[in-house]
Order: sequence, then C-alpha cells, then structure tokens
Amino acid sequence: MNYLAHLLLSPPDAAFRVGNLLPDLLRLPQLEQFDGRYRDGIALHRRIDAFTDAHPLTRRSRQRLWPTFRRFSGVIVDVVYDHCLIQRWEHYHEQPLPLFLAEVRASLPELREDLPDKAYRRIDSLTQWLGDYETMAGVSTAMTELGKRLRRPVEFVGLQAALERQQQGFLDDFDAFFPDLVAMTETAMNGSAQK
Repeated sequence: MNYLAHLLLSPPDAAFRVGNLLPDLLRLPQLEQFDGRYRDGIALHRRIDAFTDAHPLTRRSRQRLWPTFRRFSGVIVDVVYDHCLIQRWEHYHEQPLPLFLAEVRASLPELREDLPDKAYRRIDSLTQWLGDYETMAGVSTAMTELGKRLRRPVEFVGLQAALERQQQGFLDDFDAFFPDLVAMTETAMNGSAQK
C-alpha cells in the first residue's frame, strides 16, 4: 500500500502515523533509532506491506499491468490503490480527505526534532499532493516523476491509458481486498495493545 492507506490505517497519533510512513522514506539503520509510537507505526507498516504483497487480489491487480509494466506493477498498484481509496474514502473515514490531510500536516511540527530533515520535508510535502491521486492522470504523473528519479530512468509510456482501461478492475480488486486489510490491521493493533 502507498502513503494514504498507511495514514488511514494508523490510529490518530502523530508519531504512530509518521512511523507508518518511515519505512518508505528511510533506510534500515535510520529506522532503528526510533522507539515508542514511531516503532509501533514502523511495525504496522511492515505488516501492511507483507499482507498486501501476499494477497491474491493484489496479485490479480498487478497482473492487469502485464506484460508491459510487469517490472513495476507492484509499485504502480500501490499508487493505484491510493487512487481507489480516494474513490471510496467516505466508506472508511468520516472526515473529508482534505481535512484529514490537513490534520496530519498540522501534527508534524511537534515531531520536527525527531525526524531527519529529508523525511520531514517529504512527509510535509506528500500531505499536500496525495489528493492528486484522485485521477488516473495523477497516478500516471506520479509514476512518471518516480521514473525520472530511478538510477536508470524509465518512461512509463502508455501507462495512463492502461490504467484507465483497467480502472474498474482495479476498483473491484480494491473493494474486495481493502476490508481484509482493515481487519488484519485492527487485529494487529488489538494484539499489540494487549501486550
């Protein structure tokens, strides 16, 4: 899953939410410096990713991008599922998405001293543009920008058209998958709370 899902699946605790983003932003030695609620968020991030990667419905979503985008299908589906989450946002959160993201952003200054500058700036920035995933054009743009930053740059030619062709299939997969992820997350957090 991508950033928005990690934020949504976190309890409304600033350090936990940020911890649930950090494994995508920092290397392992940097992650080891965190404790407390950050550590809880980091652990949940890893469980979410492992569950998502192994789930048959996310595998089916990745196959929708084969053969053209097979190599990058996992990361593309992560971003596409954030698009799907935006489409279904009101089913999973009572607060409108712009207000939710503004709340996350407003909580960041209290954590400023705990975070490496690059991670802090990245989290602050993503709270401003995550809503761009509302359209497949926004998803395609995000992937194009990612492709430019790779060691060997990749142009995702034809990606937007491929995403739009498969849009209903992605939504169907997401609608069946996401409740499973929510249930797993709730079980994981309840188990942690009992320790």
